[in-house]
Amino acid sequence: TCACVVMNYSTCFFLAVAVLFLETVVIDAAPKHKNVLFFAIDDLRPELGCYGSKQALSPHIDDLAKKSMLFERAYCQVAVCCPSRTSLLTGHRPDTNHVWGNGPEQYWRMFTNATTIPQYFKENGYISIGMGKVFHPGSSNGNDDIKYSWSPEGLPYYHAPSEKHYGPGNKTSLWWAFDGFEDNQLPDGQICDNAIMVLQELRKNKTRGDERPFFLAVGFHKPHVPQYAPKKYFDMYPPVDQILLPENPNVPDGMPDIAYETWSNPRRYDNTKMYFEGKNCTATPEKAYSKECQFPDKAAKEFRRAYYASMTYTDYQVGKVLVQLEQHGFAEDTIVVLWGDHGWQLVSIFIN
Repeated sequence: TCACVVMNYSTCFFLAVAVLFLETVVIDAAPKHKNVLFFAIDDLRPELGCYGSKQALSPHIDDLAKKSMLFERAYCQVAVCCPSRTSLLTGHRPDTNHVWGNGPEQYWRMFTNATTIPQYFKENGYISIGMGKVFHPGSSNGNDDIKYSWSPEGLPYYHAPSEKHYGPGNKTSLWWAFDGFEDNQLPDGQICDNAIMVLQELRKNKTRGDERPFFLAVGFHKPHVPQYAPKKYFDMYPPVDQILLPENPNVPDGMPDIAYETWSNPRRYDNTKMYFEGKNCTATPEKAYSKECQFPDKAAKEFRRAYYASMTYTDYQVGKVLVQLEQHGFAEDTIVVLWGDHGWQLVSIFIN
């Protein structure tokens, strides 16, 4: 599962319902020409305060959820970024789009004539602007579906100039707290600043007589691995030894083979690979789930704390954008949608 929100300053929902609900809202709201602010958050689990988490700090998303409709039973099509996002944004199943993974697959428009959500708004009188990770990057989405989904005024499509950061010595770490960093020294803070700048420009356009409503898609990267955030967000959480481990450490009875995942990505970083060297943990799914191939408790707690910190970092970026939405007088005329593409396996036997 994955986490999500829509408002009239509007609503909170889970991924699979997003398309149907958004289409319903658009139809109902069309005579009033509501704006749409569309947040996409990468690998966001329903481990938020509004879903009853005991440790996650998500004050701004929680506040949005209080004013919104919270969807508690929605499911993604495929628990991978590209097929999940493409399916939601087109309304077509992965088998129709021919997008099943994150690899360099053919552009889905080779197989279907789907109209994307931002394209629909663009073709119906809206100015459509996107930034960050909305579509999964790469050839299978036509490099952000530039040709079809976004208005010329919103181009070039914005990606943060600081796409990647590393731990000390330029070595990759699965988690890292950047001491002394401001939010906008990392990509999601830069995306947040760009969203605020766009809202300012949209307000100026209104004062100049441009009455078009807007569709603004803001795609944040964290809490996708690696879990990087300014240190102040790590400091909001208790020490590592107080972080809770998953309640259920066991593989579900009868889980089909296709649901197994060797979870090779988190095992390859410089601060995790030493736990698995020489164990051949990615040889088979069964081997991956063996006891010797599990994260040690301390590392698992560090990983979970880092996930929470990077999620809270993104939560604060959402909050900043929502403040500006209100300050520029758009809040009462804007539907806000917030969704996560497919959740994340947070060392709870790697299948949550």
